[in-house]
Amino acid sequence: MTICDTTLLWCPIPPGIHPNWRQWERDTVAWLESFALEDEQREKKRLQAIIAGELAGRTILSCDDPPGAQFSTDSLMWLFAFDDAYCDEGRYSHDPAAMAMLVAEMGRIAETGRTVSTSPLARALAELRSRLDVLASPAQTARWVHAMKGYLGYQVWEAAFRHTGTIPTLDEYAVARIRNGSMEVCAMTLDIAEGYEVPAAEIDRPDVRALTEMACSLVGWDNDIASYYKEHERSGDRINLVDVIADQKGSTPAEALPSAIALRDAVLARYLELRDEIEPHVGSLTWRYIGGLSAWIRGNLDWSANTARYRRPDCPTVAVTSSREYATGDCPQPPGIAWWWTADPTQPAAA
Repeated sequence: MTICDTTLLWCPIPPGIHPNWRQWERDTVAWLESFALEDEQREKKRLQAIIAGELAGRTILSCDDPPGAQFSTDSLMWLFAFDDAYCDEGRYSHDPAAMAMLVAEMGRIAETGRTVSTSPLARALAELRSRLDVLASPAQTARWVHAMKGYLGYQVWEAAFRHTGTIPTLDEYAVARIRNGSMEVCAMTLDIAEGYEVPAAEIDRPDVRALTEMACSLVGWDNDIASYYKEHERSGDRINLVDVIADQKGSTPAEALPSAIALRDAVLARYLELRDEIEPHVGSLTWRYIGGLSAWIRGNLDWSANTARYRRPDCPTVAVTSSREYATGDCPQPPGIAWWWTADPTQPAAA
């Protein structure tokens, strides 16, 4: 994929950033140093260049609770550290057996908040989980644990494809992208970070679930485009939306990029449509949660344009535009996510 210009991605959601994000950044750098998280990294000082505090600030906009904000920021830092150490370009990225054993260990730590491991990542995850006993209700903790285990499990899925040198189909990848990028973990952190709780009866509504899945996928696909330069420069990883479409079409990645953008635009258009339809049918706390999902969609793009993690030496890899360049009307809907277009807020949830 040789695209010299910055890729423009449509997003009409307005930007925002919390005024305290720089303090969150300072505190999360201190936290990663306290657990020596860089000891498991292939490249020193890379974690500190991520600016996780900015990403947190762009995605939790109305947080008045410093412990909740710091939990969210430290969670992001942990996810980046785990990804870099063991996933995409990490030491177990092509070894599904080793990855399976690792994620089983990490999954149990997420459940219990306990470990006897000397691994910095294991100890840091246990500390994060222990904070939930103070910050979150049992229901919120269960949602976070479920999302974390889903994310971890999909790292084995990715490692299996890399091990065999194969690429998933577009439908397989569309389903996987809901969870393999850890965005669902971040979604389940939104109300914890801001000190409220989404009612269980509403967060499990099919239409709210559709919005959650769409937000997770959009953040993941935008990350695929923003990180394409980095992933191919460092590891040649091909498990991303652009390469999946290129493989399915038998085209080059540059030729597949418009199709990738058209798919994400079609999903974003559906997200915005369903979001507006749902407002009269949910309570204020659920509407606040949906606002957090929207902040993630936009905030991830703005952060991606700034962070050294994805920038080329001379320019950002992505930028936001207010206009759509690609038609979405004839964009195919992968079967595994096609139900997003049939979610209807006017219909009662199944008993």
